[in-house]
Amino acid sequence: MGVYNAFPLPVVTYGILHRPLPGIARERYEGTIRDMHRGVEEESALFNQEQVKLFAGLSARQAQILRGTLSQFIATPIRSDNAEVQKIFQEAFEEHRAQVSEEGPYGAIVSWAGSAVTPADGPAWLKKLEGNGRRSRKVLGLEGPKGGAGVYESVFVVRGGLNLDVLEHIVRDRLGIYASAHGAHLGESAPFVVAAHNLIHSSGGDFWKSLSAAWGEAVLMFDKPAIPYDQFRSSVASLIDASLSRPGAMPATLWQRKLGLGRGGEFALRMLVPGIADVARAIEPLRRGNENLIARELFGSRASLLIKELFHPRAS
Repeated sequence: MGVYNAFPLPVVTYGILHRPLPGIARERYEGTIRDMHRGVEEESALFNQEQVKLFAGLSARQAQILRGTLSQFIATPIRSDNAEVQKIFQEAFEEHRAQVSEEGPYGAIVSWAGSAVTPADGPAWLKKLEGNGRRSRKVLGLEGPKGGAGVYESVFVVRGGLNLDVLEHIVRDRLGIYASAHGAHLGESAPFVVAAHNLIHSSGGDFWKSLSAAWGEAVLMFDKPAIPYDQFRSSVASLIDASLSRPGAMPATLWQRKLGLGRGGEFALRMLVPGIADVARAIEPLRRGNENLIARELFGSRASLLIKELFHPRAS
């Protein structure tokens, strides 16, 4: 585990808010985004396969070198013992490497993408949160003219900051910044905003495995009030578990922005939803704790909401 022996290995989202340039058709833009996500996922899988082969080869070579170095000190009257000695050395090297280096998987372990939608109706509190979201995105330069193209979000999940470098290598060197779907996406996109968040809590089922079956995602963004971070994180996690861990509820994950890496709300609560009509029902249980300082912060004047219809991945 290398340096992550000293602290827990973080799971990180690399999220990109973006919108197409005027005149780019929705179908074309979403097709480009799908291709970009698939390219990153496929190259991540290939990179992992290459690393497995590389490490296996290194371990075998190091075991052979050590065996040769120590051969004069090792009595091996039976030739068949050679393979067993080699195996012992190789296993020892693999165990040592696992303890001092960063283990995989490398690159993106999962990714998803969706387009922002505005519910036609809903309670006043939902409209307020969604309106706050549109205003915050306008401040970030992401909201286009009324009736123009909407906002999209692409999310890539990696394990540890090391894999942000691997993700960059995959996009820059393997896919190509200006080649493949990534190059097409750059040519079709207007301004974009990037942020990285650490996973601090998950509730319900497996979020990653549930993505392809979900209609969409509701992302509630908020900041911390004037209380210590550990107390706030613990309180929010308890509130989420008490409110959202009910039969039939879809998974939810809580994230905190990495220091200095991004703009917008510091915390993000990501909730999968089976349909746009389910967004209010998914969030409503959190509001029942509105006597709680934490719940009030989640629905305070600075809190905002992004509702997305997911189009990657999709169940086949």
